Amino acid sequence: MYSKSLFTAILIRVILIMVSSFAFVVVIPYLHKEYYLSLIGIGILIIYQVYLLTNYLNKTNQKLSHFFNSIRNEESGLIFSHKNGDKTWDSLDVSLNDLNSAFGNIRRKNASQSLFLNDLVEHVGVGLISYTDKGKIEIFNKAAKELLHISRINNINDLSNYSSELSKRISELEPHTQKLVKITTKQSMLFLSLKLSIFKSDEETIHLLSIQDIRNELEEKELETWQKLIRVLKHEISNSISPITSLANTTKKYFLRKGTESLLKTDEIDESIIYKTVDSLDTIETTGKGLIHFVEKYKSLTDLPQAKFEKFRISVFFEKLRTLLNEDAKSNNIALEFNTAPPTLEISADIELIEKVLINIIRNAFQALENSSEGKVVVKAYNNINDRIVIEIFDNGHGIPSKSIDHIFIPFYTTKENGSGIGLSLSRQIMRLHNGSIMVNSVPNIETVFSLVF
Repeated sequence: MYSKSLFTAILIRVILIMVSSFAFVVVIPYLHKEYYLSLIGIGILIIYQVYLLTNYLNKTNQKLSHFFNSIRNEESGLIFSHKNGDKTWDSLDVSLNDLNSAFGNIRRKNASQSLFLNDLVEHVGVGLISYTDKGKIEIFNKAAKELLHISRINNINDLSNYSSELSKRISELEPHTQKLVKITTKQSMLFLSLKLSIFKSDEETIHLLSIQDIRNELEEKELETWQKLIRVLKHEISNSISPITSLANTTKKYFLRKGTESLLKTDEIDESIIYKTVDSLDTIETTGKGLIHFVEKYKSLTDLPQAKFEKFRISVFFEKLRTLLNEDAKSNNIALEFNTAPPTLEISADIELIEKVLINIIRNAFQALENSSEGKVVVKAYNNINDRIVIEIFDNGHGIPSKSIDHIFIPFYTTKENGSGIGLSLSRQIMRLHNGSIMVNSVPNIETVFSLVF
């Protein structure tokens, strides 16, 4: 509404200037007839109209300039009077006041949200530190201060004064990755989970670092793992020791008079007692060797060799596995497939250790497909959405029961009658040597998928 009135007011003034100028031009030829006064009057009128138009435009510019300055300086107290007696100015003032009020509401809303976010950052239980490319600290919340026992810090590099190890680990941290580190300080030993995110704007890059103490979680997980392992060890050792103890007690009785604790004389020991004793000793020897074998298997979990990393093409590696396992697959009527996407995909790993992991899992899949008429095992490698290499082993066998799936990576736990229970435990250890992980999903009698993530 106001722009139309403003346009009309300016147009009228321009027309008046044009008419006056035309009159001025018309009067000029009649100067010899003493039209001097008319010419002067018209000239003064033109000058006055130009002055009015300029003043009108300047007044508009001044109002707009005041308005924009108040927005720039975030001033909400500027109010334009809308009682000028001029419809154009009144309409402009009302519109500018409305805009100023709208901007004021937006500023208040943004300030309220900023306060809320600041409070949220301060009260969250995870330590948060944000800093610029130059290391200038923007956010250092309460949880981070309490965790690191630092009251104030201006630059992320100043963390080296607190812990050179922590400062080094942060500098080595890749964006959008998580790292677990152990830090020893004068106050305590910390097990920290570090994660870095990066946000870029037109002006600068902000690094957001989250720091969380996971000591309690690690201790709980460690305790749970030990409890599971102890249960398995107790079961295995009891199964071996109980028969030995019982058999030793029975053998001792061969050399005691019935119902007494007195030993038989040499001439009272016949061949049957000797045969039974030798038989018992054979059994004890066999059981003892089994127990020693069990200990040797346990040792293999704790004495893993150092990983020797080398870069190789996965498709070539898969061809080697196909050669090793193809005959077993054919003899069991199992379709074995290997796929790599893209075919040029490469990985840096210990090829011998990874070969052990894959052979173990694939042979487990073969066993799960015994007596299956349409058995299938598919091994594929690809890059996931996080740009990490994944090797998946799929089979359509009988699968893993839900009650067992949480235990299959525990040393010596097995669902097989003659299984050792160390294959998958060893596989997990090897993947940890590669800073990777091994996971499994299973739907019994439909599909089982082991995933190796590097």
